Amino acid sequence: MMQIAEMLAPSGLDPLPLARVAPSKAHERTLASYLLNRHRGAAAVRDILIADIRGFVDLGQSRAAADLLVVLSMLLARWPETRRRAPRPLAWDATAPSPHDV
Repeated sequence: MMQIAEMLAPSGLDPLPLARVAPSKAHERTLASYLLNRHRGAAAVRDILIADIRGFVDLGQSRAAADLLVVLSMLLARWPETRRRAPRPLAWDATAPSPHDV
């Protein structure tokens, strides 16, 4: 998955200063609206937020993308289980039959 900094590069937004912005009531309301999808799972809320950030970046709406980045940082801080974890690589098993042997 593309890193947030890579995703924001075309818009000129730097994610580090945005992550230190004090959330406003508008950010709280926006987070609350995204949490209406929590029945789909906290990870789904994160994925929806990231997709919306990408959409605003693609449209050149850097202010909206910046606001959603603040909301994303709020989500990650309050629900740490929403942080994407890289899956552990599968161990190679030399005893398993190869597709050519079957």
